[in-house]
Amino acid sequence: MNLPRARRLPAAVLLMVCAALAVTTGTVLFTMDRAMRSGARQGSVPALRTHPGGTLPTTGTSASPLGTASRTTPGPTTAGQPYATDGRLGDPTQDPGPDPVFASDPDLRRTDVYTYRFTRPGDHQLAPGTLAFQYDVTTGTLKARLAERKPQLTAATGLALYLTGGTALSDADLAALQSVHRDLGVPNLVRLYVYNLKTIQGGVECTPASGLACAGQTARGGLFPYLWHNGWWGSGFKYLVLDDLEAVPDGAFSNHGFSGVSLRGARSIGVMAFGHGPYAKWSVLYLPSVERIAHDAFRRNQGLVKVVLPRVVTIDDYAFDDATSLQYMNAPQLVRFGRNALNDSGRLRSVNFPKVEYMGINSINGLLVGLRLPALRTVDKSAFRGFPNLRWVYLPSLSVAADDALAANPRLERVVLGDRPPRQGSNVFAGSGAAVIYHAGGAGAWAQFLPAGNPSLPVRALG
Repeated sequence: MNLPRARRLPAAVLLMVCAALAVTTGTVLFTMDRAMRSGARQGSVPALRTHPGGTLPTTGTSASPLGTASRTTPGPTTAGQPYATDGRLGDPTQDPGPDPVFASDPDLRRTDVYTYRFTRPGDHQLAPGTLAFQYDVTTGTLKARLAERKPQLTAATGLALYLTGGTALSDADLAALQSVHRDLGVPNLVRLYVYNLKTIQGGVECTPASGLACAGQTARGGLFPYLWHNGWWGSGFKYLVLDDLEAVPDGAFSNHGFSGVSLRGARSIGVMAFGHGPYAKWSVLYLPSVERIAHDAFRRNQGLVKVVLPRVVTIDDYAFDDATSLQYMNAPQLVRFGRNALNDSGRLRSVNFPKVEYMGINSINGLLVGLRLPALRTVDKSAFRGFPNLRWVYLPSLSVAADDALAANPRLERVVLGDRPPRQGSNVFAGSGAAVIYHAGGAGAWAQFLPAGNPSLPVRALG
């Protein structure tokens, strides 16, 4: 339809407007890039984000604030895509590819490499209202040093401690940090940065014989029924930056109430390290260097919405069990996913596990529409059982499917397998009566294959 002549713009005018916009946009982008690259000394963090407790460092302009989800939490992907609730599945011979949300969402696509450097006050951009000072750990006098600064801490919202003389705190010094709110009456102090700290004390399990005040107190489910006690119980700190920490030991922050934690250098997370945080407001977990997460490590962290683990290889049993708010998990290097690792995750929408080879018993559930696991070799009992929305699974490397591994999926339409039929337990496909099984092998290899628990399901060759 032609526009009225009065609304048309001459071509020359349009070209001038476009050129002006291009110049303006280029100038803004150049200015932002130059600002990110300048001003900070070695070891500094290039960008700041604002959250309710003030400003904390992050590692990129696209990232959301520490511990908070980006404003536009992703929902189901665009209609017509295989990950959309009622999307078109497309050609079964084609790899559906990962859910586009993992490339488009600013939290989920994050990845960076962290290298430790010794730092001093002034080497980092800290939130306004943060008191920073250097502390020699060989003196063992942190409680006194904090007391000397009570007037400044009373007015502060953050504390940044730069260690010298070593990379660890004594038990007494750590206790002084953990109890500073009670000792000095500084309720506004919500952020804690500790730099050059490479190791930290773990917790103690609250067994009946532990002698602790929490003796015998249990945590719901998991391999360890008891809570783990540590000095962070009841701490007023809500945001922690411990980027130089190399490992988080067992029970170190169990029963926490944090809203955000930055652990850019940690390579491992211990048993129940952050387990049992049902009321914590920590919504985005980003661990750029972690390679292994032990069992129960984040069990019952019911505030988590997104988990981003760019280098993790192993996630052990019950690690994220009872993460009832979790929607997305991105673990592109993951190889082994343990038993109940994501059980009771009823809001889960999508995962990105392109290298996973083993999925444990009851390992996952939720609202997923599709499961793309191109390297999966073994799926254990009930691993993909009872998904209300699951429409397709892509498992071209599958060699073992244990009992009822793909059972009770009422909407399952498509199962894509590889060259040879997997070894099956009983009832693998029971209750998934709408599925069609596709395979990439020849007729001879599949001639005797009957889907366990549902032998009438159609079995068809691809192509």
